[in-house]
Amino acid sequence: MKLTEGSFEILKKRLAKAMDDDSEIIVEIEEARKQGDLSENADYSAAMEKKRSNDALIRDLRKQVESAEVVGNPTDNSVVAINTVVKVLKMKNNMIKTYQIGDSINTDPDVGIISEHSPLGQALSGHKKGDVVNIQCRVPYNVKILDIKTIE
Repeated sequence: MKLTEGSFEILKKRLAKAMDDDSEIIVEIEEARKQGDLSENADYSAAMEKKRSNDALIRDLRKQVESAEVVGNPTDNSVVAINTVVKVLKMKNNMIKTYQIGDSINTDPDVGIISEHSPLGQALSGHKKGDVVNIQCRVPYNVKILDIKTIE
């Protein structure tokens, strides 16, 4: 999974928090054990479920951190890639839109930051200024790439 440096740091912080939470959950389990019969102990059952859920989160985050490929800002702004800003013309309605291509962690479509894994991000990736690109989604449409810049 390709990630920007910032997103990789976010991922590592999430993992550290989950591991810190794990210590607190272990204390909860120990406190619940002191209440007696575990078969009818709701606090114990809840703490154990919380532990299983957090353990799964830790496994998932570790896997993401270990498999992450940290990408910097591209030095070539002739093709659309992560950490580029692309200006496109939506050919159906002649609207000009600008998008920042981000990774799967740091996106905010409301402000124009889209994932490289989104239909638009996937379609634009690897294309050059002047290319007309077909975007495959519920209602397919075409865009023309007007400009590509690297993020500074």
